[in-house]
Amino acid sequence: MKRLVSVILLLCLASLASAQVETVVTRKKALLGVTNPQIQGTRILVGDDSNVSVTDVVLLEVKSDYKFQRVKALQNGNRIDPEKLADSVYLFAGTGRYLVEITVFDPERGIDDTEVKFEIGKPLPPEPEPEPKPDIDVPNDYGLGLLTIQQAPSDMANAAKFAAAYRNGAGKLFGVGGQLRDISNIIADINAVIAGRQCADLAKCEQWGRWKLQLDAAIKAEQVKRGSFSRDDWYKALNEVATALEVVR
Repeated sequence: MKRLVSVILLLCLASLASAQVETVVTRKKALLGVTNPQIQGTRILVGDDSNVSVTDVVLLEVKSDYKFQRVKALQNGNRIDPEKLADSVYLFAGTGRYLVEITVFDPERGIDDTEVKFEIGKPLPPEPEPEPKPDIDVPNDYGLGLLTIQQAPSDMANAAKFAAAYRNGAGKLFGVGGQLRDISNIIADINAVIAGRQCADLAKCEQWGRWKLQLDAAIKAEQVKRGSFSRDDWYKALNEVATALEVVR
C-alpha cells in the first residue's frame, strides 16, 4: 500500500512538473490606419479619413503559476521585442518566421522553459538542415564548445567577430586591457554584437539566432547544475565559446 501511494505521488509530481508553463497561440486579423472605430453588430465603422488595411497578427498567451516570466523572440533570426498587450499576452505582427523562448522562474520551485514556433504571412521555405560538421576537438567543460561546433552556421566572418566579443568579454572580467567589467555588462555587450550581425544569407542569420538561444539555455542549465557561476567559471565558459567559434569554417 505504501508503495502504491508513493507511485501515485510521483505521478502527480510529474504531472505538475509538466504543466509549469503552457502557451496558447491565437491568429487574428488587425485593422490598420483607422480613425474613430465603432462596433455596430458585425460591422466596424471607421472615420471617413481612415486609410484601412488588414494584416495578420498572432497573440501568444503564456500560462504559468510561477512568479516571474521572461519572453525572448526572434523574427527571421533577428532579435525583437514583442509588444505586451496584457499580463502574459504578447502581440506579434509582421511577415516572417518566429521563434519565441519563454522562461518562468519561481524562487521555491526553480526554472522551467519552452519554445514556440510559428509563421505570419505566406509560408516561408523550410529551414535548411544544418551543414554536417567535422569532428573537431574543442574545450567542452561547460557544454558550450561542442554545441557551438554543431549548431553555428558556416559563416567565418560573423564567427570571428563573435569569437572576439566572447574572448574580449572574458578578459574584461579580470581587467585585461585596463577594463574591469561585471558579467551583466559583458553579456549585454556580446548580445549587442550578435544582434547587430549582417548576413548575405538570411538562413545563416536565422541559424545564428537559433544557436544563441540554445547557447543561452545551455549556460543557464550549467549554472543550475553547478549552483552558480563564479567569476572564474564565467571566464572559462566565455573562452570555451570563443575557442569553438574560432574554428568555425
